[in-house]
Amino acid sequence: MGKRFERALLLCPSQYSLSNSLREILSYAADEVRSVDIRSAISRRDMKLNSQMFRLPHTFRRKWENYFLEKVNMMVLRQIDEFRPDLVLIYNSVYMVPDTCRAISRKSRLLFFMGDSPFYTPQNNYYLSCLTHADLVLSPDSYWSQQLQTAGLERTIYFIPGVDRSSYYRIGDASDEDGEIRSEVLYVGSCYLNSWGYKKAMLMSHFTDFEFRLYGNSAWKRWFDFFPGLEKVYTESGFIPQDRLNHMYNLTELIPVDGNPGIISGVHLRMFEALAAGALPLIEYRSDVDNLLFRGFDEELPLIRDYRKAKDLAFHFLRNKKERSDLVAEMDAFLEKEYSHEANAERLLEALAG
Repeated sequence: MGKRFERALLLCPSQYSLSNSLREILSYAADEVRSVDIRSAISRRDMKLNSQMFRLPHTFRRKWENYFLEKVNMMVLRQIDEFRPDLVLIYNSVYMVPDTCRAISRKSRLLFFMGDSPFYTPQNNYYLSCLTHADLVLSPDSYWSQQLQTAGLERTIYFIPGVDRSSYYRIGDASDEDGEIRSEVLYVGSCYLNSWGYKKAMLMSHFTDFEFRLYGNSAWKRWFDFFPGLEKVYTESGFIPQDRLNHMYNLTELIPVDGNPGIISGVHLRMFEALAAGALPLIEYRSDVDNLLFRGFDEELPLIRDYRKAKDLAFHFLRNKKERSDLVAEMDAFLEKEYSHEANAERLLEALAG
């Protein structure tokens, strides 16, 4: 596959392993790739103030928004002028405004990867309007794609970037000597104070009879009265670095993958990470999983179609070790083949040429 671009610029938070996957995909499409986390250039003061502005009256919010977005977009345009990319890929919207997108699209092919939908997860208020300037929108959820196409954004394709195997992989001699604890079931993730949180806690409550470890923010405590079993398995935690998270995944057998309400038909990246680290994901059913993502896969997938049966599903795979390990290997091999970085770059280039 020949490279069609000279320089590609990726704008994506570096803390996400997804950043590495997207950068590798671009490396098959362009001779030179630069990855920029624009947030690292924003002062802590500004980031903190921006996160709290929603509490203020609209007049004050609007003044702050104008100041903050102009400042950040000038940073982005300086990156563009310095590097002169002919391909730009943006994760979500990274504080972009339509005028900046319009300026970029005059000089470069402009792509967006949707980590979140502008319809369901609060983001930059200009997110949707920015997408209208894209040459191509990459969506990991077929329903998001359908919604954008209905709105007239026809240049939208279903796109799964795969897993970053430099961040998530099997550790041959993984041990719990460094403080991590082995578990049968592990979940690491934030909870919420609204019905999204109740839904998540409801699912996790079905695993409390196993050796279950639950790590997340303080919002989990909101639901202990509803699901008392969660309290004894819970450890309050902030952001966990990828190297530690990979180690934790290597020390467990099963990882529940819940369907965040913002994900309509797709699946959380946690599923890919679990498989790469050797753990079996128990996946809350979403139509893309068997209809698109694993199309052509011959084995039965470990799908949770009814929360009330989640415990039985976990018990089955904990009791049948060989079946579990074989299924992990087969699912991971299928994804590695179908969604390799090179194959994804080819999909991207084909869509841009169409």
